[in-house]
Amino acid sequence: MKVKEIDFQKKLTKLSKEELIVYETGVHLGDGSLVYDRKHRTYRVEYSGDAENDRIFYSEILPSILEIIYSKKPKIYLKKNERTILLVLNSKKVIEQKINLGLPTGNKITLRKIPTFIEKDRKLTLHFLRGLADADFSVTFKKNKKGIHTEPRIEYFTNNSVLANFVHNSLKSIGFRCSLESSLRRKKHTEYRIRIYGKKHLQLWMEKIGFFNPKHLSKILFFEKHGYYIPYLTTEERLELL
Repeated sequence: MKVKEIDFQKKLTKLSKEELIVYETGVHLGDGSLVYDRKHRTYRVEYSGDAENDRIFYSEILPSILEIIYSKKPKIYLKKNERTILLVLNSKKVIEQKINLGLPTGNKITLRKIPTFIEKDRKLTLHFLRGLADADFSVTFKKNKKGIHTEPRIEYFTNNSVLANFVHNSLKSIGFRCSLESSLRRKKHTEYRIRIYGKKHLQLWMEKIGFFNPKHLSKILFFEKHGYYIPYLTTEERLELL
């Protein structure tokens, strides 16, 4: 299966600009950062992902969304030694729009509140969750009793209690049974973990929220086609096998 057959552009054109902004806000709070430095006139939005498995998302899908929202084309950089792909928007106007939404500059752990218009609207919350999940969630398949990878698990890790509680409460309100756990890391930061288990919950996720990132989608499509999953394949390898 080719990437174009998943038809992301068709899905994106069905979303309003407000829905795309909410989705992109979720992506930002997963893999994005804001640099706002008046002294040195530096105004930059950065998004970073794995150069191998997130390449399609950060080189094709997210740039299309950013162009629709901000009418600006981001620059794309590959850091081969670090296996990182970077998306960069240099724009004071975009930075200020994001700050006005309530997004923090610097470390995202300082986020104190989910933007009210997202929190109050169930439909927009779903778009926000999809964006956050595309950037910062993991999809894995654990072994069953026979040693075959058939047990789906969706996980989210964050150091921000506001994000953790909002995601947990939102998922519960949709009908998910999910755990929220916390532990102290390196005696400095509290890490929060949300885990969703099982095929029924994977189906519920795809019905209510879904993914745009081929890294996640290719795993699920491979599992649906074969009834099991092969770990350690790259996104490109999974797409070739579909």
